Amino acid sequence: MGIRGWAFLAAVVLCAVGGRAADEFSMGVTTAGIVLGGHVSGPQVSAESLAHRVVLLEFWGVNCPPCLASMPKLEEAHKELAPQGLVVIGAHVQGGPAATIRKTAADLGVTFTIVDQATVQGDGGFRGIPHCMLFDHTGKCVYRGSPFRAHDAILAAVKAAPAPILAGRTLEKLAAFNEALRNEAAYGPALRKAASLTDSKDAATAEEARFVVEKLEAQGRRMLQDSVAMKEANPLGAADLVHRCSVAFKGSDVGAEAAERLRDWRKDKAFQTAVKATQQLAKLQVLRANVLKAFGDEPDGAITPQMVKAVPTAMKRQMAEVVRGIHKTAPGSETAATASKLAVEFDLDVAATP
Repeated sequence: MGIRGWAFLAAVVLCAVGGRAADEFSMGVTTAGIVLGGHVSGPQVSAESLAHRVVLLEFWGVNCPPCLASMPKLEEAHKELAPQGLVVIGAHVQGGPAATIRKTAADLGVTFTIVDQATVQGDGGFRGIPHCMLFDHTGKCVYRGSPFRAHDAILAAVKAAPAPILAGRTLEKLAAFNEALRNEAAYGPALRKAASLTDSKDAATAEEARFVVEKLEAQGRRMLQDSVAMKEANPLGAADLVHRCSVAFKGSDVGAEAAERLRDWRKDKAFQTAVKATQQLAKLQVLRANVLKAFGDEPDGAITPQMVKAVPTAMKRQMAEVVRGIHKTAPGSETAATASKLAVEFDLDVAATP
């Protein structure tokens, strides 16, 4: 289901703040007021790097059932719109060890940035989580409330934003780049074109070309660095990021380096096993989140015997199949152990599991 499928979820899941109108919150908050707290997983971001970006900041917790249900949907938004400049940040607020937060996010298949104890100056407070704030490219807050009701605002903000890679600058000599660079799919051709113009006899054209080359190369290097930093703790996120880099910068040195890294990682059987097992566990966690979404009301996100009885037989069969797939892919791993716990939790028939 794509980001437009969020409309359906709004009819099914209402979080603690979901029914409140945006004007009940303080809308005077800005991107500049975000204090990120400690980095937990995903790409590194800084307060400075959020300038000129559309930013979706969600406050969530590992013991919040609606939060767990919302995280895979935020991942869909990240996958679809990050190439157009959207930055998604999951701000954990319930305390606990970073390892637990990191594992929960990874188990849900989350590849966007997760931080701990983030705050926003002047937020005015909110009563429950999940609670998201959406900031447009100017730093203005354009939406607050339930993530399940944010999709229209997210799409509108991304569509209205100029190319974030240009950091607020409007090119004059290379005016066509202003629109082309709104999507990272154009980065490779734009980099090659700009590089060919850095020695232009027209000084203004050469200066703009050098500016574009500098910004694009820095972005490509940043994606490569983040992929390496994420590889061990979040193999799925690392693989996705380096693949994005290889596609975005195809035909450039950065793209060639990303493609070579992909080839090396594909030869790494342990890494590929971790990626595949993580993908399978994420599917299982999404199914669990769907159960919580439909039947759950436990404050700690526990699955009760009553919920298990309410789960359709077809869903249980699907979950059992995923558990078996995880044990086949990564027997004896931590991922397999987590899958086994979920199998016990849902009383699944996984007799074929080793």
